[in-house]
Amino acid sequence: MRFRRTIALAAAAALALTLATATASAVRPHEPVDSTEALKQQINELYASGPGLLGRTHKMQAFIMELAQHAKMRDPDFKIIPQDAAQLAFVDGDVNKGELDGLVSLVDGWGKEDLVMDGDGTTPTTEQMAYIKLAQDGLMVTETSTVDSMAELEAYDARARNWGIIPYPRIGGDLAQQLYPGKRWAENGDYFWVEDPTAIGLADRIDGTRNVDDLTEAQNYLYNINSRPYDAWGTWDSEEADYTAGDGDRTRITDSYGNGLLVPSAGGPYQPVGDDPAVQEAITIYGDEWDWWWRAAGLDEDAGRDTWLNALRNSDYDVIYIDSFYNHRALPANQTPLTRAEIESLKHKPDGGRRQVIAYLSVGSAEQNRWYCQDDWAWIDPTNPNTERSMRSGKIINGVYSPPDDAPPWLALGYGGNYAEEAVVQWWNPEWRDIIINGGSPYRNVATGDNTSSIDRIINQGFDGAYLDNVGVYSRQGRSGGWNEFESYWLAHGGMPGEDSPYIPVDGVTPGNGQADLDFAIDSASGRGYSMYLKVAKASGPFGVYRIVNFNSRGAHIKGLANGTEYLAYVTHTVDGQTSRTETVSLTPKRPRA
Repeated sequence: MRFRRTIALAAAAALALTLATATASAVRPHEPVDSTEALKQQINELYASGPGLLGRTHKMQAFIMELAQHAKMRDPDFKIIPQDAAQLAFVDGDVNKGELDGLVSLVDGWGKEDLVMDGDGTTPTTEQMAYIKLAQDGLMVTETSTVDSMAELEAYDARARNWGIIPYPRIGGDLAQQLYPGKRWAENGDYFWVEDPTAIGLADRIDGTRNVDDLTEAQNYLYNINSRPYDAWGTWDSEEADYTAGDGDRTRITDSYGNGLLVPSAGGPYQPVGDDPAVQEAITIYGDEWDWWWRAAGLDEDAGRDTWLNALRNSDYDVIYIDSFYNHRALPANQTPLTRAEIESLKHKPDGGRRQVIAYLSVGSAEQNRWYCQDDWAWIDPTNPNTERSMRSGKIINGVYSPPDDAPPWLALGYGGNYAEEAVVQWWNPEWRDIIINGGSPYRNVATGDNTSSIDRIINQGFDGAYLDNVGVYSRQGRSGGWNEFESYWLAHGGMPGEDSPYIPVDGVTPGNGQADLDFAIDSASGRGYSMYLKVAKASGPFGVYRIVNFNSRGAHIKGLANGTEYLAYVTHTVDGQTSRTETVSLTPKRPRA
């Protein structure tokens, strides 16, 4: 495993300088992959799979690999951790066929929610075996489950240790009141709090001096992908006032989405609401004067961001999973990403040990509050319990699929559950791949105009890696329908969206002194119909047309670049009104050695 990962990192570093121009032989999914060019070949082969579950399995494997290779091209130490569906790490998604070496060489861990407590705890289930095998093969495997009693907490820890999995218990039920009397009545189901690891049974896994440079060195982790307890304190009173009498949002102390937000406080203006008997019991015990937790603690309403960041800084976790935005639930125009300085300040524990700071990124669903969401993709939905807007998506009614109205066709399916603000995406569509991986998307941030990809934003912020959520959407097929209906509809209506406009393959990148050559299969050496788009990799703002370029029989010769500066670049080709493009590449010009 270590050998394969070393190969991948070396290949990724080499890609930043030059891509091999030799044509690679065909690579089957089960064969070892030992070069950057072979990895690219395998990615393209997996993307070329047809419809059906096996084809979607291959396409999600290709997506993970493409994203990982792009990220490691820019930073060979950047960590990739998919969440859910660990069977994707195996050939054809089948644990019995062995690992898909190309994919496993590019990832650094795997995560899961609600896995360890399934089954009898002795004989692993089929799903558990995929994660156990990855852990046995040297990958960091993290898992979070809800535990409602001390007995469950002990059983959870024992199972995780037995299987080599790093646990993060989400405290719920009676255990919440036992550990946090007068503060918690619900489970930490929405990953709110920066928990004290000692309080949740992780004391013997903690070492504030331990340096974690490789994820295999980690012994614990924090799952805090929702900072709601620390977000927009100045709006809480007005938002609660919008609810009718007897109803509420943050005052629903037994709901996970209100977990710990309201606490007993002398003179407080609120009371808990809800039908759960525990609500009236709490009022009987603690009285009828309650207030927001932060106000009861004497904190200023403008101190939420610093309070959250300080809680993270002062924790002893080896790895932390967090969102890349402080107020990620705000609309795209109002969001404030974490700064590079803030992220750097999280990378060392109080006793000096290095930790890994990993950014959450949903790659299998689109969310109405992310940078790329356009105003007409979302609609005001008073029935959504989480936010005022819901996402448009394709619908299945009586087994018949219909695409979304006034939104891209790759907003394929409703997410389901209580997540109307998300839509399951056709992740292999080039438009989605531009949003998440390549950048240069026509869908720009509505406030800033920036179309830098999600993964490049995360790299530029200084995160150590990305936690890829919703990679398991490829297998969605319920009683009311799913991908089968989506595929059947589009096969009968001209083909899958985006599959008629694949990327133009890049054959090589050769940086030089203030210049670089980008080799690709060009149709016109004169450059007719071709345009170069370029940006400084670490700069905010969109890609722009770059005109100091000569097109030739091999591709493009780019001039006027600053030595030592990393750029991101791609080429578009427009013929008869139809535009195709290359993937985005990283290039760093430099002076030749004397």
